[in-house]
Amino acid sequence: MASDTPGKRRIVVGVDGSPNSAKALDWAISFAHSGDTVILLAAWSPIVVPAEMAMSYTFDDTGAKNVLEDENKRVAQKAASRGVSLAMHFENNDPRNALLSTASDLIVVGARGHGGVMGLLLGSVADYVSRHSKVPVVIVPVGE
Repeated sequence: MASDTPGKRRIVVGVDGSPNSAKALDWAISFAHSGDTVILLAAWSPIVVPAEMAMSYTFDDTGAKNVLEDENKRVAQKAASRGVSLAMHFENNDPRNALLSTASDLIVVGARGHGGVMGLLLGSVADYVSRHSKVPVVIVPVGE
């Protein structure tokens, strides 16, 4: 890792509101040492709309920001008890690029994100990040 000194690391976790991203966040909090910072990162790709609809379409990022706030509240007590700082970061960007461009010592993602249409957008995130990251990547498995 870029910083092997426990207590000074920045751990970025991909958060998308899925149970698997919640597991990844829980893992990151448990892994972190006192003084580390866990960054909850939510990123959604801009939606491409036909030109004739562009004037009437606006991206509402409220849902994405609510996911960040909800997850931050869910883990705040556990993080505080371990001396781990939390930070929230939202990007209107491809999740793969957002995870790779956020400065960190470690990236943590769930093995799969949302299903359905959202799954098409997020399904390849773990694979892509693991192949292109310059820092270690932890892919938290789906579960029991």
